[in-house]
Amino acid sequence: MRAVKLESVVSEDRKLTLTVPPEIPSGQVEVLILAKEGAEGKQDSLETFLKELSTLPLSTRTPADFEAAITAERNAWDE
Repeated sequence: MRAVKLESVVSEDRKLTLTVPPEIPSGQVEVLILAKEGAEGKQDSLETFLKELSTLPLSTRTPADFEAAITAERNAWDE
């Protein structure tokens, strides 16, 4: 499998045009689309996250509890 990263723009009529480099052979391919969020999308995501976070119960764990859990995990790596 060969991967190539291409940049393009989706038009208002929802069409995407790509031109692949010559080293990509003709035939069937898979296309993965990673949409870049604008500033508004990221802000909405952050606001949603913060609202959800505020509904969760506060942790009663102390710093010593966290240190103990980390130490136990590290010790498990040596086993």
